[in-house]
Amino acid sequence: METAKTKQFLVLVPHRDTSLVLRNYSKTLLEAGFTGAYCFPWAAPLAALSRPLDPQELKNIAHAIRKSAIEGKFNAEEAKTIPFPFGENDGFLYGPRLDLSLPPDFSINGISHFYTTTVIGACLLQDKKTGDALPCPPKLSFSAAAVANMVWQPISISAQDTKSDAFGYKWKIGKLFWLPKKQASSFN
Repeated sequence: METAKTKQFLVLVPHRDTSLVLRNYSKTLLEAGFTGAYCFPWAAPLAALSRPLDPQELKNIAHAIRKSAIEGKFNAEEAKTIPFPFGENDGFLYGPRLDLSLPPDFSINGISHFYTTTVIGACLLQDKKTGDALPCPPKLSFSAAAVANMVWQPISISAQDTKSDAFGYKWKIGKLFWLPKKQASSFN
């Protein structure tokens, strides 16, 4: 077994109720013949990291993301394909695009690359055009989510009884730091 370099990310993890919808969508993709459907967790990469973020940094990010949510909710109504992990030579991540944006002055030491488009991972693709053939993702709307560090690693497994190599991925999502509850609007 040969392993590729481990990469670290800051991810937004929707509540498990939303993850169940995404799991069912990935099942639909796999049944349609898209083998990359279970190669990424049901989370949205926000940034590539040069180091894991500490708990206080993750708490600060959770607060900043909560403030950026429209009326306290995150919505996803369309599919998007983005280069992942870094460039188009690496591959692509396909999934529902979130209406999420961090403030322009937001920065944390340790973030090496922000993703300008936020996609919840539903399928890894080798070719961007493949995304055009995928069934549309479900519409999502949720307010409960957490941020976390994630370690992600491609794995190449040489099959001795065949002349081809199998390729897979493994990941681990660290401790979840939940976004604070949305603030109720007050009218004076």
